Amino acid sequence: MVSIIVPAYNEGQTIEHCLRSILAEAEPGEFDIVVVCNGCKDDTAERARKFVASGVRVLETDVASKSNALNLGDAAARSFPRFYVDADIELGAAAIRDVAALLSDDSDVLLAAPRAVVDYEDRDRWVQSYYKVWTKLPYVTEGVIGAGVYAFSRRGRARFDKFPEIIADDEFARLQVSPSERRSSPTSRFKITPPTTLRGLVKINTRVHAGNAELRAKFPHLFVNSNTSPTRSLGVLARSPELWPHAPIYLGVMLYARLAARRKLRKGREKEWERDDTSRATFGTTP
Repeated sequence: MVSIIVPAYNEGQTIEHCLRSILAEAEPGEFDIVVVCNGCKDDTAERARKFVASGVRVLETDVASKSNALNLGDAAARSFPRFYVDADIELGAAAIRDVAALLSDDSDVLLAAPRAVVDYEDRDRWVQSYYKVWTKLPYVTEGVIGAGVYAFSRRGRARFDKFPEIIADDEFARLQVSPSERRSSPTSRFKITPPTTLRGLVKINTRVHAGNAELRAKFPHLFVNSNTSPTRSLGVLARSPELWPHAPIYLGVMLYARLAARRKLRKGREKEWERDDTSRATFGTTP
């Protein structure tokens, strides 16, 4: 059995789509799925409970904290490998099986994920330009990207106790293991639904930059396991003429978001959650 933890904060628009995508081709009892509704003010829990008959368990907490939700999910989960899945992505049973196969107890791979596919073709040209660059960078093309789905083996999850109260929980998880101990499956995919507006892009990138700065300040020792850098990304851009027309948009978003993150941290507002809801509005209730 594979355990899957889904933290969900006001994900009434997305949670059914997420769970249906996981369960559509799953065998009965194959997955131990725990949805942790944290501080929800909408009908996330009610919608998630539609899947109780399929083995989904729903926990609720008044604490609006993703880290706390992950820890509650860990306490309730029954098995390994253990997946951590955001409620706004689409992930199929075949991809879960494929990644789980990399994480056996005797494997040297301790952290794994499917590769990301970004569904940006119907977005405006600014959003398309950004993702045409982003999807070609080392963070996406190499290793585990931590952009909505990752999974630990039993030994990998033993690298740390609880998730700390930080913004960048996914990067915290990614950096628990060395590059040689993490892997993206070459044969399976999950789908990211991106923002529909440039403003939405700036919001999520502001959160990313603020989270990475906070992580580096609190856990600097983890960055020995980082194998990406702005210098490497700029090198990819320099060697890829087909990306040059899109580079100004990508670099502009990243620069503005970095400055916004610095202002946010300087004012002590790092716990304010920068969330894009435009992508959620595009979800239906079925894959």
